[in-house]
Amino acid sequence: MKFDKALSTIIKAIEKNPSRSALLKDSIDALKPVPSLFYININGVEVTQAIQYRQSSKHLTDPADQGPDNSIRLVADKPAYVRVYVQSGLERVNNVRGVVTIQKRRYGVWVDTVALEQQWPFSIAALPDPNYANERRSLANSLNFIIPSSLMKGKMRLKVHVEVPGEARYSDDSDVDIDAYLKQTFHLRGIPVQYFGPDTAGNQVRLTAPTVADFQRTLATTLLMFPVSQTPEISLAGTFTFSEPLTGAIANGACPTSWNNLLFWLGIAKAVDGNKSNTVYYGLLPNGIPLGGAAGCGGGGGTAAGFVDDGITMAHEIGHYFNFPHAPGCLPPDDLTFDTNYPAYEPYNTAANGMASIGEYGTDPTTGTIYSPNSSRDIMSYCGSRWISLYHYQALMEHPMLDPKIVPGDREELPPYVYEKFRDPRRIPDPTPPWEGIRLFDRKEADLQRYLVITGFIRQDQVEIKSVLKIETRQSFSGRKLEGFTVELLNANNQVIQRSPLLNLVAHACGCGCSGEGSHEPSGVIQAMLGDSDEGITLCIRRNKEELWTRRIPEQNITIDEVTSSIEEEELIITWYTSASDQYPIERVVRYSSNSGLDWQTLAVNLPEDRAVVPIASLRSGYNLIEVIVSDGFNSSSGRTEIDIPLREPTVTILWPTEGSTVRTDLVARFWGTARGSNGEIIPDSNLCWELDGRPIGEGSECWKDLPEWEGEHRVTLKVCNCRQQAETSVIFMATCTGQRPYMINR
Repeated sequence: MKFDKALSTIIKAIEKNPSRSALLKDSIDALKPVPSLFYININGVEVTQAIQYRQSSKHLTDPADQGPDNSIRLVADKPAYVRVYVQSGLERVNNVRGVVTIQKRRYGVWVDTVALEQQWPFSIAALPDPNYANERRSLANSLNFIIPSSLMKGKMRLKVHVEVPGEARYSDDSDVDIDAYLKQTFHLRGIPVQYFGPDTAGNQVRLTAPTVADFQRTLATTLLMFPVSQTPEISLAGTFTFSEPLTGAIANGACPTSWNNLLFWLGIAKAVDGNKSNTVYYGLLPNGIPLGGAAGCGGGGGTAAGFVDDGITMAHEIGHYFNFPHAPGCLPPDDLTFDTNYPAYEPYNTAANGMASIGEYGTDPTTGTIYSPNSSRDIMSYCGSRWISLYHYQALMEHPMLDPKIVPGDREELPPYVYEKFRDPRRIPDPTPPWEGIRLFDRKEADLQRYLVITGFIRQDQVEIKSVLKIETRQSFSGRKLEGFTVELLNANNQVIQRSPLLNLVAHACGCGCSGEGSHEPSGVIQAMLGDSDEGITLCIRRNKEELWTRRIPEQNITIDEVTSSIEEEELIITWYTSASDQYPIERVVRYSSNSGLDWQTLAVNLPEDRAVVPIASLRSGYNLIEVIVSDGFNSSSGRTEIDIPLREPTVTILWPTEGSTVRTDLVARFWGTARGSNGEIIPDSNLCWELDGRPIGEGSECWKDLPEWEGEHRVTLKVCNCRQQAETSVIFMATCTGQRPYMINR
């Protein structure tokens, strides 16, 4: 009122004497209130799902490493942490509290929809000049909120308000726009490995093959780090029996011979499975197999393998599967094969002394763990305290292997930037907008074709072929081309009718924290695929003009008779009779199809006799077509039978907390799980229920809940709760105020 009255007086004075108009600005400025020295303001809002930029110029000295705040893209169906940083004026201000509200567009206007769950601490002290590193590396110095994965979808705005209750001068507001249109899904074909062989004492043991639940639980670490949906697509590619201890030392980073022998068979299983594109093939081993220097091996786009519950090794080997070299950190002196493009992220590293800093502050929303770029190293390094870096996180955005696609938001939302052609301000999308669900890359599988799959080893420049299999599959482009090596198919006149390069399926060893790479000579598994031809009678491998290996077509054909299948208890038993020449070793493989032969999935390889026994859990329930294939490389014969697999209980897995883990009582706990029916379909969130110590706490694949304030053990249970299917699983975990398990004192 005072300002309006004064302004009216000034205007009247100007009308009487226009020359006095220059006084207008000075007069208005004089009426403005003097800025207060006692205030609080929002000094930034960080929204992160694993790693994020925030005021990067304050800690990264190279402008090439810096990025705008919140410029690391957010993805759909993955929870996010919201950190609100508050700064004060002249003095420290205590008891600063905050509220973050999600807003959505309604008729073109942003309206409130839901207030976010706040994490510890519930109030902070705002400082006049906060230390940057102290703020970022501790949750205690920011107001923290959780966006559940169910809300991470489409376009939204975060309305942020901070205040000191009862102090009107201490308040501030801000907002942050979020775009979560991109959804990426991890596709894993798991190859369970059962072990029938000697233990460390030489006694024969039988270790059961891992289950779907084991794959899901071990993959959880990868899902936390990678920009992907919290719910993966996991299916099994049969069961493989291995009988050799995985001993031997890592030489220049190359996998020991025992691991290469395993990867050899996993590579054949992948070919029998159809070499599915945009899919990671991973062999999972039961714990208890005798080990040498390597805890996992693989990568390079071929296959990889590791042990149950070793999530760090799985994430590392999957990185190799995406063709990520090692990051320059903690490597042996002879390793010259690390990624030379990996940023130094100065001042944490230098170009001359790279230690694989992650580059920015990482956050695990599940546990509230903060990873500092000063001490945390990239997952592709061999160092401790590993998390994913800016470099690799950005490399995974819109990656074809992750099936990136646009997901729908609210019906009034405009389409994401990649579909500008659909923008029309006059049209509210009804029916479904045309951009919803569109994939950024065509995921259509190539048709199955008949190939000769030649697999073996290269050691010290010597080639040894161990398998030649004729099968309908897809071309695989995994591996590194061996210079000068070719594989040829010749006709009766010694004319080349098919030629292919020989590929080295480069495998990286991962030892105690991973130890060593840098093999200077090609070694390990090799493979080539040649289109089959009825005119071919000779296979030949050459190095330049030198002939290294040949095989001619046998005179006797292969025949298969009397293929039968039956179910006994929880196992599927398949038998048949083979007639073949003993000139060359024969390969026996079994696979199945749940869509009448349009696509095939591996059931068993490396069969020494005309019989296969596999768990029925390896197959989808319902009608299945079983195919037995026997091949000597040139000749191949197959036989089929049908089987109806009965409906089984769904597979229910709790991904967090894990059995025996410890969580903090002062943080809102994340309960995260997944369930899959025996038909291979994911159980919808509406059919999943959570219980904590016998009491219902929520629904869905993810539930955030306050824990009781007291310390102690708790049991959390995830149930499939519908009338048609019943299943549940439970884990026991410890809750403490520090998140650390208490020490046991012996008296």
